[in-house]
Amino acid sequence: MRNLLTRKPDTVVLLLAAYFVVSFVVRMLVPNGLRVDESQQAFFSQWLVAGYDTQPPLYNWFQTMVVSVFGLSIATIAAAKNLVLFLLFLSYYKLAKLVLDDRLFAVIATLSLFTIPQVFWQAQRDLTHTVAQMLLINLFIYSIIKTLKAPSLLSYVMIGVTLGLGMLSKYNFTLVVSGALIAVLLHPQGLKRLLDPRFLLSLAIAVLIFLPHGLWLLDNVGLAANRTLNTMAQDAPAGALAKLIKGPTEFFAQIIVIMAPLVAVYAIVFGRKFLGNLRPTTIWAHFFDTIFLAIALQVLLLVFAIGITSMRDRWVLPFLFLMPIAFCLKMQARGIRAEDFAKRFFVAPLAVMLLVPSFVLIRAHVPALFGRPEAYNAPYQEFVSGIIAEEGRRPGLVLTDGWLASGNLRLQLPDVPTLCTFFGNLTVDYEWSAEKPILAVWLTSNEGTVLPPELDTWVQTNLGSQKSVVTVRHKSVGYVRGRPEDQRLFGYAWIYPR
Repeated sequence: MRNLLTRKPDTVVLLLAAYFVVSFVVRMLVPNGLRVDESQQAFFSQWLVAGYDTQPPLYNWFQTMVVSVFGLSIATIAAAKNLVLFLLFLSYYKLAKLVLDDRLFAVIATLSLFTIPQVFWQAQRDLTHTVAQMLLINLFIYSIIKTLKAPSLLSYVMIGVTLGLGMLSKYNFTLVVSGALIAVLLHPQGLKRLLDPRFLLSLAIAVLIFLPHGLWLLDNVGLAANRTLNTMAQDAPAGALAKLIKGPTEFFAQIIVIMAPLVAVYAIVFGRKFLGNLRPTTIWAHFFDTIFLAIALQVLLLVFAIGITSMRDRWVLPFLFLMPIAFCLKMQARGIRAEDFAKRFFVAPLAVMLLVPSFVLIRAHVPALFGRPEAYNAPYQEFVSGIIAEEGRRPGLVLTDGWLASGNLRLQLPDVPTLCTFFGNLTVDYEWSAEKPILAVWLTSNEGTVLPPELDTWVQTNLGSQKSVVTVRHKSVGYVRGRPEDQRLFGYAWIYPR
């Protein structure tokens, strides 16, 4: 494979397609418990609305449309995710080829994503909105560079479409937009392209695409922002000075965490030729460096302005994943020949492409080797089939207090409406009768005798005196392929009308 990639760089597209097909098959071969982001998508697939929660709705819309056509299943969840991941890598390769003269360097830059754990591991297992955002960043930057190189009506339309969709992927896409704007202004042709009347068409298209969610956002700013801001302020120190220090420290720490494996691989493969050639050289190297620097300054301003003291790598990843292209631009400009190092470099990403699917399979099928079960091993199917058999009825509504349970239960009962008190803004029509009672479910670690507060509040508010006495029950179910002591405790209650 290393020889083939070196001789025919475009073979990387087939390699990536094969990899994500294998990833899809592997997901189908592991138990059907859903991880956090998968579960959220299964739950949200009940609605096609202008807004859902703290994240823009682009990925939710995409997943909902897939489910509406093919139904809800592990296959539709996994197929949607692996398709977006493939498009992310494909668009990355297209962008790299646009600015790199040597296609082999474009392959190196693309496969470098397999040296970033947040891409090759986290993004495959979770990260839905972030993956969509990175795909749109690729397409947005691609359309900008196409316009700078050879402006056309199509390139300006592409800017508008990718800008609008990008704003629907994640709200911090705005940092990329402003960073790209500064980079364009510093480009020799940038101001001319911005003053072109066709740029107004780009803005109009972007506004029209974002408008439905934008109107929803005006009425739901608190819902969209408060939870994220609270998360960003987690574990904040008491002193004002300590807060000012902690925010930037967290940001730079995440940069190191994300970039360290990539830089280490490059340093090993390219040696001093890489480490000594990191200064900007070409116009496109300056372009990418400007984007990175502008985004970093904006993040620091936000850290100080709103008191951010907690950073997560998935928030920082979209600002750094283009770094391999920037590195390759600099090495190419300094006269480094890709063919001298390509075969040596390909060892790392190809090894990762073999190890990741294998590890997912082993981790899910032999969880005892790792001390505890995976989320994939959670026994929702066994729990649901067991309590329905005991009760002799199927529910008319499933009610939960957390989206991990909501999506997993929705997967097991795709024909039954599901509500989650965590997302109180999302409602659904349901049938409630003696033949179709409400099933309340929650994850717990102890056998209490009452409903959890959030579920009890929902019952009192929505059912009031209509309900019968609620009898709280518990069921401990063993994890799929887990040890006898690996048990998941569910709390549940069947709620009947009087």
